[in-house]
Amino acid sequence: MDTNISKTRLEKGEIINDTYEIKAFIGEGAFGEVYIVQHKFLGTQVIKLLKEEISEKINFEKISQEAKVLSTLTDSHIVRVFEANILKKNKKKYFFISMGFVSGEPLSRLLSRKRFLTVKDAINFQIDILIGLCTAHNMKPPIIHRDISPDNILLSYEKEKPTALLSDFGLACTFDKLSNIPNAAGKYIYFAPECFWNVHLPASDVFSAGIVFYKMITGRQPWEYNFKNIGDDNEKIETMVLSARKKEIKPPSEYNDCDEKLDKIVLKSLSPEIKDRYRNAVEFLNALNNYKNIYDATKIKKKNKQKLSSKELKGFAKVAGMQELKELLYQDVIRPLKDKELYEQYKVTLLNGLLLYGPPGCGKTFIARKLAEEVGFHFIEVKPSDLASIYIHGTQEKIRKLFDEAKKQAPTIIFIDEVDAILPGRNSNMNHSYASEVNEFLAQLTECHKDEIFVIAATNIPEKIDTAILRTGRIDKKIYVPPPDYEARIEMFKLYLHDRPTDNSIDYEKNALLTKNYRLSDIKFIIDEASRLALKKPEKINQKHIEKVIHNIKLSISEKELQKYELFKSNESFD
Repeated sequence: MDTNISKTRLEKGEIINDTYEIKAFIGEGAFGEVYIVQHKFLGTQVIKLLKEEISEKINFEKISQEAKVLSTLTDSHIVRVFEANILKKNKKKYFFISMGFVSGEPLSRLLSRKRFLTVKDAINFQIDILIGLCTAHNMKPPIIHRDISPDNILLSYEKEKPTALLSDFGLACTFDKLSNIPNAAGKYIYFAPECFWNVHLPASDVFSAGIVFYKMITGRQPWEYNFKNIGDDNEKIETMVLSARKKEIKPPSEYNDCDEKLDKIVLKSLSPEIKDRYRNAVEFLNALNNYKNIYDATKIKKKNKQKLSSKELKGFAKVAGMQELKELLYQDVIRPLKDKELYEQYKVTLLNGLLLYGPPGCGKTFIARKLAEEVGFHFIEVKPSDLASIYIHGTQEKIRKLFDEAKKQAPTIIFIDEVDAILPGRNSNMNHSYASEVNEFLAQLTECHKDEIFVIAATNIPEKIDTAILRTGRIDKKIYVPPPDYEARIEMFKLYLHDRPTDNSIDYEKNALLTKNYRLSDIKFIIDEASRLALKKPEKINQKHIEKVIHNIKLSISEKELQKYELFKSNESFD
């Protein structure tokens, strides 16, 4: 992640306009770079820094006025826009927009992993999207989103049930329903037919939302396009899109468990003629809600035959906070494992394994399990005691059996906890049989990705591991798992207080600030102790109970210990 940040325009820790501190680089889209920031007064936010060539063309006064109007959109299904502003750096001006932070991921990323969703999940997300659009379309004059696509729909995992939020209003909207605005901001394959002639109506958003709905259900676009050898020629792209749409759409039921009623709802939203389409999001939402009521009633009767668990949507993305860590794992591990064919085309070798290191109690095992869940691999968890044997060479035999079993169940993730105990550094004082066991493990580990085996090793003392494990072809990546960050600590307090008797005084943000560098196990201990204090009276758990425990316990991870991990992260030797 650090290498990515160094290539961006803004550096971690940089202060923008004396207001925003850069916390992490999220990624780059069609318009520019996106960062997580800490606002001086308003907490965690996101800013989108537009590319230089786009910033030069923007009418700042007009966009600022639009941002003020957008800031009035406070619906819970819309990502809040706070301000539009200018950043001056290296004698250049860059335009940026600040927005609310969402702990989750874009819909496009979820679809890249799962391809398509269950009908139930697709309906729930589509209803969220339409609720947000209803708020926009009911403004006077209506606000037209104009750029609805999976990239601009964020999935929030902050609550038990994931929700979808509309994003990027600040770049893709118009306040005059007949306004002519450039097409450059949109994505052509999501454009309604009239948008190619610079006509943007609420019904145009309905069309784009219909394409997103179709893609969630089927995993594909309603029409097939072949953009090879076209490049960035907008006129050719327009011609191809309009030409492809002359063909009839296959109903979603051909790809997923849909019925004729849902087919009609989806196909109506995709009608090329405005008069045959839903006029606005309200009509689309009413049709979908009516269908959902019938659909839910039917599914309740069949729940013993088919269980649709919300856990299907959690996976790795459910890990709270740790944005940089999740982004790194997604780019370096999840995506290569899920898109092997794409990486083979570029002749990029898949990773063989990774090392998770950091203080104890910070979630290394949890992250490994979620990673296996995310990619859908068989998961084998191994501890030193699992491989121990009282017989000479017995451990070597167990190691061979471990990898043989992984091959049979492939694709498999082998998670090796406390790897320093299994693969300690070899030296002249090591017992011969023990050294042989290390050699056996290294032999099995070498290029095991060819057998569809991915190894995750975890340790609290990385300096004790045999250095041979860390060479390429064995453990290719080393990832530091630090104590939970601010966002993660908020979620942990919510998790551990869930279903306990609490009053309204609990301040999750303050508790997260008071527990910097505390481990997950520390936070659980705090809540347990606060619960005991409340139980003595008895009374509901309140903020005073929690703060009392925090002030009375000693931080379990010292600064010196954290510095050692930072040194290892920087490839420096330990003292």
